[in-house]
Amino acid sequence: MTAATGAAPDGPRAALDLGSSRVRASVPALDVIVDRPSAAGGPGHGGLAAAGRRRPRAGAARPIEHGMVADAGACTRLARLTLLEADPGLRLRQVLLAVPTAASDVQEGRAAAAVRAAAGCPVRTMEAPLAAAIGAGIDIGDPRPRLVLDIGAGIVEAAVVMRGRVHSARSVQYVPDQRVGHSVPRLPEHVRERLAASVHHVLADLPAPLRRTARDGGLLLTGGGARLPSLPGRLAAEMGLTVTIAPDPARATIRGLAHACRSPGAWALTRA
Repeated sequence: MTAATGAAPDGPRAALDLGSSRVRASVPALDVIVDRPSAAGGPGHGGLAAAGRRRPRAGAARPIEHGMVADAGACTRLARLTLLEADPGLRLRQVLLAVPTAASDVQEGRAAAAVRAAAGCPVRTMEAPLAAAIGAGIDIGDPRPRLVLDIGAGIVEAAVVMRGRVHSARSVQYVPDQRVGHSVPRLPEHVRERLAASVHHVLADLPAPLRRTARDGGLLLTGGGARLPSLPGRLAAEMGLTVTIAPDPARATIRGLAHACRSPGAWALTRA
């Protein structure tokens, strides 16, 4: 699957979640999800070095850092390998890519360009906390504000999702544990100390009449770090909120993207 093949107008859509620790792809029409390490090489990673590709440039241990592209060439190769694993002979119509709310226009464009080079088809984007909220079962038509804390490797994003949009968001970036085999992000203490404040900030961005509604709805945890044993109880105590963990939280984002690929209403929320 290369840019030379071109998009297939009648082909399926694919979803892609490029995380700092894991990369996940879904082809909803084929009911398949691929979940693999994001590392560019090294034993046990099935990475780019094993496929005869060069490693990323010095200083970029992984193609994705803080949920954003650190090495465009390595990211293209990683995306291509992941999409090919989903279906070796696939010709896609479009790819839907999750991007952090913290990504600038330049960073979002760089990620889309890397994936477009891998897939040979147009790429659209959706903000990761919105995709995670959809994947956790939040109705895109719900007018009530919902609090989401998406805890990934290298980046945590607090967001208010309302009417299928991210109303406001705050991000905390950190250096994740780079050791092999850790599927759950290990949050440094200085990051844990900032999470409640991040949620308070996004609440403060809401008009006063909506803040109580948002608090009454509780805090939804998504991302691999949602299963950290002490975190939900700590957040509940610090914020006085009900804290709920999404089902299979590490895959909430890819599920939300896959849903958007199938649903015209959710697809309308994506960006070119």
